[in-house]
Amino acid sequence: LAVKAAACSRGAEKHMDEYLRSIGLHRKKIAKDGSCLFRAVAEQVLHCQSFHIQVRAQCVEYLRQNRENYEAFIEGDFEDYLYKLRDPQQWVGEVEINALAMMYKRDFWIFQEPGKAAVNITDKNFKDRLCFLNGNHYDCVYPINRVKNTAVCQSILYELLYDSVCHVDRNLLGVCHRNPKPSDVLIDDCLGRGRGRFMSERVRRSLNPTLLRNVQFDLWLKSKKAQQKMDFCIAAGMQYSVGDRCQVCVLHSFTVLHKPKQITPPLRSLQPGS
Repeated sequence: LAVKAAACSRGAEKHMDEYLRSIGLHRKKIAKDGSCLFRAVAEQVLHCQSFHIQVRAQCVEYLRQNRENYEAFIEGDFEDYLYKLRDPQQWVGEVEINALAMMYKRDFWIFQEPGKAAVNITDKNFKDRLCFLNGNHYDCVYPINRVKNTAVCQSILYELLYDSVCHVDRNLLGVCHRNPKPSDVLIDDCLGRGRGRFMSERVRRSLNPTLLRNVQFDLWLKSKKAQQKMDFCIAAGMQYSVGDRCQVCVLHSFTVLHKPKQITPPLRSLQPGS
């Protein structure tokens, strides 16, 4: 069921992306966690997703200061609700969207279905708008021209970084700018990994003026995979008990039979000589 649901989700995203492209817009993926709304607001209002924790904290404080306007829309104890809302993994809804709209004096326009125009769900008649893709999850929506211009700016920034700070050979940097492959893809959402001959694929994409690397989503996905690997190692370790007989492979060279005397979660990857 999880695989089928994921496939349906990807299909829905594809249809929405096609519709947005037809009207000159593009969806930028946001990390799929409880802070997705705050990440999207932080990027569109403060121009930096890293401020999502502060945006959440300010939202909690705004709700507390305006308790009389929001308490009726919250089930259960109001203070308990605010306490849970501080958790970065706590998902949010219309109450928080309304509060954020009032805080930043911006209306929220949500694309809910392919083929249908965005809906102003806050309707406060503010001049500025924030555009999102709706579901349980929120992504940012931008004009295509803005994405293309940002890609050029990003490539210049990374070129300055690698040239002036990291002192990478300019001839290598130039390779990433010459003859970019034509593509309909505007944003790199972790499309390629691995290494080229001289530079990693991640670096090459950062220097490509025709492709906006989604750095924030990239870092979130990397940390998520690392956490999943750690969880898997911990779960695997829980299968054994002290005194169990097991076969151990040492540096891929030979195997020995061993009885563990202590079971502990791995804190880091073992290196030769550890």
